[in-house]
Amino acid sequence: MVLRPPVEPMLAQARDQLPAPGPLPGQLVFQPKVDGYRALVFTPCPAPGPVLIQSRQGSLIQSRFPDLSAAAGHLPDGLVLDGVT
Repeated sequence: MVLRPPVEPMLAQARDQLPAPGPLPGQLVFQPKVDGYRALVFTPCPAPGPVLIQSRQGSLIQSRFPDLSAAAGHLPDGLVLDGVT
């Protein structure tokens, strides 16, 4: 399967309290919210092709992050990364 933008990212859900560890399978994992741009990075598949960077709203923003686009060009073909820049 090949993913191409736009893709709707999964979003964290705010909670007033952390759940008790007993009812959850595995370990409880959480992280604080950090400010920045939520982005999905798509490496080309099949290569060659451009690296695409999609904002949370679905806009292509790779021209705003040339260093990130260049670095992602060294990643495997068809890779999709989701994170905060």
